Formats: sequence, C-alpha cells, structure tokens
Amino acid sequence: MDDYLNVLSIGVCMKGVCDKRKIPREALAYMLDATGAPVCVLLPFSTWAVFYASLFIDQASVKALGFKTGIQAYIRAIPYCFYPILTIAIVFLFALGVMPKLGAMKKAYKRVEETGKVYSDASRKYNHDDRKGYEEEGNIWNFVIPMGVLVAIAIATSNLLLAVVVSLIVCFVLYVPQKVVALDDFFNLVVRGFADMLPILILLVIAFVLQKVTEGMGMTDFIISVAKPLLWGPVFPAIAFVLVAALTFTTGSLWGMSAVVAPIVFPLGAAISANPILIMAAIISGGAFGSHACFYTDATLLSSQSAGIDNMEHALTQLPYVIIASVLSVVGFLICGFVM
Repeated sequence: MDDYLNVLSIGVCMKGVCDKRKIPREALAYMLDATGAPVCVLLPFSTWAVFYASLFIDQASVKALGFKTGIQAYIRAIPYCFYPILTIAIVFLFALGVMPKLGAMKKAYKRVEETGKVYSDASRKYNHDDRKGYEEEGNIWNFVIPMGVLVAIAIATSNLLLAVVVSLIVCFVLYVPQKVVALDDFFNLVVRGFADMLPILILLVIAFVLQKVTEGMGMTDFIISVAKPLLWGPVFPAIAFVLVAALTFTTGSLWGMSAVVAPIVFPLGAAISANPILIMAAIISGGAFGSHACFYTDATLLSSQSAGIDNMEHALTQLPYVIIASVLSVVGFLICGFVM
C-alpha cells in the first residue's frame, strides 16, 4: 500500500527475529528497501499507482490508446516494469540463498560468522535502545483490520483518500478503547502524519508548476525538434528509464522528477513512434530505482533506520544487487522496444 509503512512496520517486527537467527542487519535493510517501492509500484491500489496514473492519463499518446482511466493505463504498464520486478526476484533469490552474497554484503555475513555481531561497530550508536529478548507483544488484528479496510475500500471505490479516512476511523475505534493509544496521542499522531506529508506536497506543487511553465515556454517542442533526429523509437524506452533513474538518483526527488520528465518524453516518444506503454513502464521503473537506490532518499534512510544500521552501510551493501537489476532492466526495455 505504501513503501514507508512497509519499511517501518516490517523492520520493527523482524529485527529481533533476524538477530536471533544471526542474519546481518545489512541483509534486513536490503530486504526492507527492496520490498518497499518495488512492491508498491506493482499494486494498482498503492499511493504510487494513484500518483502515476493521474500523471499518465493527461498525456495525449496515452489517451490515444483508449484507456478510460489512469489506473487502466497503469495496470497495462505493470508487466513491463522491469526494475521493480527484477528487484523483487533478486531479493527473493537472496533470501533463499540462491543469489550469492556480493561485495560489502559478503563482508557483513563474514563478520557475523567470525564475531557474532549482527551490526558493525559503526552502527552500534543506532541500537542503544534495543530491548533484550524483544518480549513486548501486540495484537496482530490491530494491524490487519485497518489495512484490510484500507485495501478493500480503495479497490471498491477507487478513492484512496476515502479509504484512508475510513481506516483512520477504524483505528480510532480499535485503539482508543483498548488503550493502545491515548485519545490525545491519537489525534496528535494524525496531525503529525499530515505535517509529514507537507514537504512532499509542496515538492509536487512546484514540480507541476514547473511542468506548466515549460509547456508555456514551448520547451517540449524545442527539445523534440533537437532530439528527434538523434533518437530511435525502439531504444527510446530504455533511454527514458536511464534518464528518470539518473535524475531520481541524483536529486532524490522521485515523483517530482517524474512529473517534470513525463510531459517531455511522451510527446518525444510519440514523434519517433516509441511504444507509450513501455514509456510508462520506464518512468515507473525509474522512479522505483530512485526510491530503492538513492543513498539519501526517504525509503533508503527509513530502511537503514528501521534496521538499526548506518545509512551508507545499507546503501553500499545493496549496491551490487541494484546494479544487476538496473542492467537487466535496460536489456528488458531494449528487447521489448524492438519486439512491441
């Protein structure tokens, strides 16, 4: 449903389990990050899907395909979202022990074998508050019921905002009578949640304003006139993936960069007869890459924080697997670009 929720909730649940089984915290952080945004973008009722669907349906080349809603267009692109699909496959093979331990990840496993330490000395400062034994228990239904309501209403009504509001009401009914959360704390947490979203909303507003400004200046037409002779339709989706991936990696702005790039790459792709479905998949994949691979993006920072390790340790231990998925994604877009 949401990559932040996934990373934080699974990290809290599984940190003690992984420690007892002597699994390095670096491995836990990688599995958290790799199953965050890469999973969310493949679900048509996630926050990512809602954003990208609204972004794509405004593009003329997407409308020309006859989709009635943005979600329909998004679903059509999901099978070609190579980066998230490959990332999930790689982390699954990693968990099974089929994918070999590479680079800094191999060193982390060697450290556990030799010393028994599940995290390095550099990450010790993030684990002062670890509760020995992890004896505290909770009620799983307090998690399952609100999430079930959220997903059910989102699918039934196609209104994610309504689903969130109803789920908050369900949380109130469950938590306050059980004294899981005090009444004042519940409302404070709701307000804090809205506050946490403000920077993202401001960034999106700026991105869409910039998009309208570039359209008004004729920037899209100018870029098309310059780039069209240099580009080839079959390879364009791969280029779009690399472009979005590079921008999101260097800026840390996932949705913002996608909103800026989309009004340019779709008309340019239409001018050179590139497949718009592959272009959608390339933009989605590029955004997922940025969320997963960027050293300082929110998802990466939350993954390392949730696992209790230094952020750069997490970023470097997962880097070989990021590179493998990225290279294979480019190959996938090239093959489909020539076939479709």
